[in-house]
Amino acid sequence: MISGKSVQEALEKKKGAVVRVEKVSFSYDGRVDVLKNISFEVGRGDFTAIMGPNGSGKSTLIKLLIGLLKPTTGRIEVMGLDPAEDPRSVQRVVGYMPQRDSISKNLPVKVSDVVLLGRMSRKGPLSITTPSDLREAKRALEYVGVPELWNRPFSALSGGQQQKVLLARALAVEPQILVLDEPFSAMDVPSQESIVEILNALKEERGMTIITIVHDVNPILHHLDLLMLLNRRVVAFGHPLEVLTDRYLLETYGAPVRTVTCESGYCHPILGDRHA
Repeated sequence: MISGKSVQEALEKKKGAVVRVEKVSFSYDGRVDVLKNISFEVGRGDFTAIMGPNGSGKSTLIKLLIGLLKPTTGRIEVMGLDPAEDPRSVQRVVGYMPQRDSISKNLPVKVSDVVLLGRMSRKGPLSITTPSDLREAKRALEYVGVPELWNRPFSALSGGQQQKVLLARALAVEPQILVLDEPFSAMDVPSQESIVEILNALKEERGMTIITIVHDVNPILHHLDLLMLLNRRVVAFGHPLEVLTDRYLLETYGAPVRTVTCESGYCHPILGDRHA
């Protein structure tokens, strides 16, 4: 069992970070802080998960990382770039997979349109689709294992298929960092396992830096390098063996969380219907 370390000690020892967040706070219209004094670093090739209760600021933190929001105070660097000052440059090196519900089920678009959207949004409103765009979009769809869906309506796909298409969209921009917002939501177990295999391959084969919000961390727990427990502030951050303790889970969720320890020594939280 790895001995416990403070967040500050982990930050001091971390080298070669590609994401740096320093004393970041954020509030809407100067009201109550959604996030308060957030500091952490993610190294190149790290697989990092963020979990916490509903309203804990997880999605807000992701939006700050990719430049959709600006910190009220503090500073963020992504690949040496400031998302608040240069969001377009940051979004060129980050592949973002939003929640599936963010795309209307009634929108009459094909899978090809969804996958290409990521590349085209980075090129500007007057850009045209090039052979390179088509090649990378098809390559991304093949990488996630569903090239046959290219001409299918997105709305006609199963939940698992839609998640793979959204992952392909994020990969089509040839990112150095992959950011995902609840990639396992509303998926059956086989689909979850398939996504986990893809993410692990991206980490192992490409050295991809991955940051994901999760409700249920258990599908990816054994693959993670770093785990953050967040509830408007960083409750704990480090290796999952350090972070997933009864004390930190209680502090994060405000109530005891039942856990099961596996043979490898990992503490698996059983969150039931709690939305995280």
